[in-house]
Amino acid sequence: MKILSLLFSLVLLSFSRVVSSRHHRQPAAQGEIHALLVAGSNGWYNYRHQADVGHAYHTLKRHGLADENIIVMMYDDVANNKQNPYPGKLFNRPHGENVYEGLKIDYKGSSVTPENFLNILKGNASGVEGGNGRVIESNPNDRIFVFFTDHGAVGLIAFPDEMLTVKELNKALNWMHSNERYDQLVFYLEACESGSMFENVLKSNINVYAITAANSHESSWGTFCENDMRLPCLGDLFSVNWMKDSDEEDLNVETLEDQYKLVKRMTNLSHVMHFGDMHIANEPVGWFQGQRKSHRKGITDVDEEPYSTVSWPSRDVELLYLHQLKETTNDIYEAKELSRSIRKIHEDRRKIKSMVLNLVDNLVETLADRRRMFEERNTVEDLDCHHDVVRAFDLICVDVNKYDYALKYIYVLNNLCIELGDAEQIITAMWSTCSKSRFQFF
Repeated sequence: MKILSLLFSLVLLSFSRVVSSRHHRQPAAQGEIHALLVAGSNGWYNYRHQADVGHAYHTLKRHGLADENIIVMMYDDVANNKQNPYPGKLFNRPHGENVYEGLKIDYKGSSVTPENFLNILKGNASGVEGGNGRVIESNPNDRIFVFFTDHGAVGLIAFPDEMLTVKELNKALNWMHSNERYDQLVFYLEACESGSMFENVLKSNINVYAITAANSHESSWGTFCENDMRLPCLGDLFSVNWMKDSDEEDLNVETLEDQYKLVKRMTNLSHVMHFGDMHIANEPVGWFQGQRKSHRKGITDVDEEPYSTVSWPSRDVELLYLHQLKETTNDIYEAKELSRSIRKIHEDRRKIKSMVLNLVDNLVETLADRRRMFEERNTVEDLDCHHDVVRAFDLICVDVNKYDYALKYIYVLNNLCIELGDAEQIITAMWSTCSKSRFQFF
């Protein structure tokens, strides 16, 4: 009996420590919070990315961040798009709040570039082009929060007309740490294969903590896709989930690890991952998203209809949206036009796949090894080869920003780098393989 009593006491003590740890208020953080919010895409079918950023902006504002501490990069071609049945409005969930209202955008249109993104992060005002010229003016005591949402692939994230590779991003983060541009930096990344931007690359000793929507080899997902508003997917599953949590929680109590675990559980179609300095995961979310408790009704405080759970793979959003429009239209001419658009997408996909197959055939001798190039999923091992090869693929073979389905095959290029270890050989093969079809994809 004494043993049982002792065990019970130990369990109670352990539980009390967990509870006290969960609800213990951290001492006030030093320095300021700086936030950089980026929607890296453009085009009507990528509606969700700009809606994500609009929502994130209001979430941070409601938790106390001032406009001078938030920088927004967004192409801004959706809210007032001629296809938008709600002009001047963006919704991140069905019949929710207009997240475009009051949104202040610092970099629009052609100024949404990877070069500007990196210069803003590094505080290099002389390096930015376009926009209002604002950069993060941080010091060694400050904390930086980055939220980026767009298409991605193994070892890259996309911008409207360009791309940012894992080599470039991690070089910038290491530079920022070496030059004491922050105390702690947290990076939330929404993109397909987003884990590959950090896995086996991000150092654990540079005070950076990253959470990604997916692991290194799977799709991220758009959500609120089958809505009754005749809009494309309104949000991204990971992004909607972390912002729903931030809108509802006391961010001075909830830790980054708490949010990570909750969002990982809620995001049930991909594997949410985290990387970098795990000590930062113990810090309050409010240290990076704002410490003021939000008393205003949140963006996510609306009734959830059954359709709200419908999610689509990110690279299929345009195709599935066109199918949805075709099935619901009563206009025979619109239906014919939609059918033509759908056929064009399928034909483009067939040609892109054929081009990549031919490239592998020209580089790899045996059938077994060729199959392996398409079957294996690897993280980026050779940053230099990967960087050179994916940029050459975009230049020589297919504009991956215009034909984002091509991003699906970047993992094959990464496998070729691992297999051959020779970027020049791969790029030479691209010139001969893609020369006949290159003008079809630009």
